[in-house]
Amino acid sequence: MPVKECKIISLRREYGIEGDINAQAGSPRQVLIASTPTLADFNLNPGDLGENIVIDTQVESFSSGQVLQVGKSALIRLTFICEPCANLEKIQPGLAKRIAGKRGFLGIVVKDGVIELGDEVSLTSQLFPALPDDTKGRFNEFVRRIPPGKVVKTSDLLLALGVSKAYYRTIPIFLKKASRDLPIHRIVRADGSLLSEYISEQEQLLKQEEIEIAYNRISSDSHYWDTWNFHELELL
Repeated sequence: MPVKECKIISLRREYGIEGDINAQAGSPRQVLIASTPTLADFNLNPGDLGENIVIDTQVESFSSGQVLQVGKSALIRLTFICEPCANLEKIQPGLAKRIAGKRGFLGIVVKDGVIELGDEVSLTSQLFPALPDDTKGRFNEFVRRIPPGKVVKTSDLLLALGVSKAYYRTIPIFLKKASRDLPIHRIVRADGSLLSEYISEQEQLLKQEEIEIAYNRISSDSHYWDTWNFHELELL
């Protein structure tokens, strides 16, 4: 769908922008904020980078975990710098390489609000734990927070990490190289079946946490960690 200019948008906590294709609970990519200086530097029009919000400040000067207030009440937690993608090549040849590190900051909505064209943007004193820029770092950070007695499907794992389905092939690599104290046994396939070929004691470890398993598969939906809680972290 083409990007559409809106003078007013509604932000919903832990979900994103109402009506936006990227609005999804559990995703760290609910909002993309770009900068007018970057658009000018690369001769781009608003919307060319797939951004939702354009601000006059160089957004990349902020840090992961910081919280921006936009308008009267909307709060956005910054997660990580948005990586360039192949779609940018359709706008300008070589743009994906040239704009690396400057495409904008991704974020999660932490407080509902309505944003209007011309609203003030300010950096608040609130601070969340920073998320790593690299996928492996975010994998370690996320898996460490999966609560005992809960499991996460690989499809939801990719959602939580903010990566595409193409990263499915990297999950076995992450599992094999994970540190011994990382609770990787709480990750299961998209269909709920166990990953026993990568985690030899997975069934035993899950049963110790009173997770029900039948025919090598999670037998109750109640054991799945709700996506709405994926990034519900306490402020620092």
